[in-house]
Amino acid sequence: MNWKFKIRKPQLGTPLTWELYFPPGTSTWVGEKVKEILDHVPMPNQPEANVRVFSEKIKIVNVNPHQITYLLFHGYFIRDLRLVIARTNDWNMSADKREDEWDRILTEAVSIAKPLFTDNETKFYEIKENLHISFFEEEVTVTLSVLGEPGYKRGIKANFPTSAPIPEDLAHILTEQCFQFFSIPKESVKLVYIPFAGTMTFATEWKLAEEKIPFLTLPRDLVWKKLNLFPTKSFEHFLKKRDSLNTNLNLTPVVIQDTDPALEPYWKKEMDHWRKWIHVETIDHTVSDFLKTFPVFPEGKESSTHYFLPLNPPYGYRKNERIGPDEKLYSKIGKRLGELSQVFQNEIALIGYILCPTEEKWSECMKDLRAFAKKTIHVTHGGIDLRVLFFHSEGKSERRSNRI
Repeated sequence: MNWKFKIRKPQLGTPLTWELYFPPGTSTWVGEKVKEILDHVPMPNQPEANVRVFSEKIKIVNVNPHQITYLLFHGYFIRDLRLVIARTNDWNMSADKREDEWDRILTEAVSIAKPLFTDNETKFYEIKENLHISFFEEEVTVTLSVLGEPGYKRGIKANFPTSAPIPEDLAHILTEQCFQFFSIPKESVKLVYIPFAGTMTFATEWKLAEEKIPFLTLPRDLVWKKLNLFPTKSFEHFLKKRDSLNTNLNLTPVVIQDTDPALEPYWKKEMDHWRKWIHVETIDHTVSDFLKTFPVFPEGKESSTHYFLPLNPPYGYRKNERIGPDEKLYSKIGKRLGELSQVFQNEIALIGYILCPTEEKWSECMKDLRAFAKKTIHVTHGGIDLRVLFFHSEGKSERRSNRI
């Protein structure tokens, strides 16, 4: 194999090239976040990162393993991060040969990736399954995933058979975006209220962010920690910095609500799993219908001014599989939010977002949130082009639509 480039025994301080992947439709936000994190690595004399944002990935050039570890420390928005280990033009570009050629290239690239693993006994297939190929014109690039499994797999949550949850990385991004759009600090949230709670994705993502749990400490298998490039001392340094800033957590109460009684034992079991990492005692739950009943809200944090409501209506509704009395679900949600705002009589503002599957459903919500400030973006989830309608019950804004 004639390699145009192949990685050779890099050191912890060696600047390398990486590719970062993210939920579709979020490139702009993720690109800005990557630049922000790499600009604030708490170590002296780090090389200046070159970050180039594309619609499907971000190329990160001139960044060493210390910086990448800090990026992964905050990596809740990352779907995958890959180290560039080789490039070649030595392949047959015929369409009917492509699959065989790529398999041949990946097989030969295993010998390049293997010296990067600390365990000399790492199996051939364990390495190859984490190698990826991309190509531009005549050049093929081989990369090694340092995550292994996709980043949205937090390593804790059990599946629930009838759910179709939003991916965790996308939930994290949308929540951060929501507060940025309306220039509201997350510290102003008095309570998190999650109708259509499903498998608690919004609840657990809120808690992980609020309690500043490093992504690298989650109980999941990470290829990065198996490589000799993983800087253990830097990781420990970042942990100490985080602990010094994390002494006085003022935790926000979370109320989750859903109509499915089968979710209640699931929630209780999940909270038992999660209590090793987050303070689940601040999460309350109720089986009831958001469209008919508001739960009893706890006091919430003193002097805070907002309720945060992320809404991901049931999967069947999003895919238009249900008709009849539920066909105006999104209109009902908009009206219900207006009613909740009236309950608080402007003493507490509402901020949040709704995932809408079609322009029609989005329009229904828009009409019934006339008194709210709103902003719309487009993302992709499960093959569906979703409109995410952000809302805030203080002030008004013009109707707009753009990608993140």
